[in-house]
Amino acid sequence: MKKTALARASALALVLLGAGYDAAHAETITKNRFGCHAQEVTERLFQLVQAGDEGGFGQLLRASLASGECRNWKTGEEVTMQNRTMGYACLLPKEGGSKCYWTPLSAIEGDK
Repeated sequence: MKKTALARASALALVLLGAGYDAAHAETITKNRFGCHAQEVTERLFQLVQAGDEGGFGQLLRASLASGECRNWKTGEEVTMQNRTMGYACLLPKEGGSKCYWTPLSAIEGDK
């Protein structure tokens, strides 16, 4: 009897864990934004904007775009969300790619 109850509890736990798992799903870019492979680079760029350091922002963004660390998203582009945090989503281009780009949620949420 105890084994059956334990098995049921384990099965229920797996179902509940699975229900909370957010699998990759399709999204559409609603606002032109940039994204970077490293979440820290994306966050640093936004820190520079918030601090009013336009020169530092422009220099870091240009260098990151040139190196391939970052990319620009265009409105209407189809992407797949691989991961999500409070303010960012890691987006994979629909045309393929093996590494996602951390992008502000505003790029896919529009005016929500």
